[in-house]
Amino acid sequence: MKSAEEFLAELNMKSGADLGIEPSPHSPFRESDSLTPQVKTLDELAKKIEAKAVALLAMREHGSKELKQKLLTKIPETPELLAEYAEQPGLVGLLVTDVLKLCQENNWQSDERYVEQAVRNYVNKGHGPQKIRQKLQQTCYDNSLISAALDWDESDWVELAQQALEKKYGDCKKPTEQKEQAKRMRFLQSRGFAQSTIWKAFR
Repeated sequence: MKSAEEFLAELNMKSGADLGIEPSPHSPFRESDSLTPQVKTLDELAKKIEAKAVALLAMREHGSKELKQKLLTKIPETPELLAEYAEQPGLVGLLVTDVLKLCQENNWQSDERYVEQAVRNYVNKGHGPQKIRQKLQQTCYDNSLISAALDWDESDWVELAQQALEKKYGDCKKPTEQKEQAKRMRFLQSRGFAQSTIWKAFR
């Protein structure tokens, strides 16, 4: 009976063709490599990305676009990394996409949940629909989901604009001086309220 050392030595001497394995131009394995360690290494990279994603989601909700961008930043695809895995450009992007799908399948990440929470937070800060939409488009891919979350009655946005005026200036009365009125209108515009809403906000 062969010893484990003899068996491994014989295995390492055989080429991929000898073992019945067809080489792929995109395969991370070289003919002289042992198969199991390389697969395990790629799996470890995927697990590393997954761990980063879970850690970010444990801190707070993230939109899908935001989470993907953060993962690509935290694990950059450098030439050294590609050389280590003998892979073509796009390796990290593919793994990040797979991890994002995994997070969504397990309900660790949900754009619907994120948008609902984000809209609530922005509204509490006195932001209008235009600014909220702009913020969410930077963090989510689903524009229809964003539009649905911002589908409020005009009267609700007017009330929110009035609350922003009262918090900033003490009231929402229309100023007698044109310069002061323009100043307050610019304030509401910077908060993301539509022009029609701004005019209605002054009593």
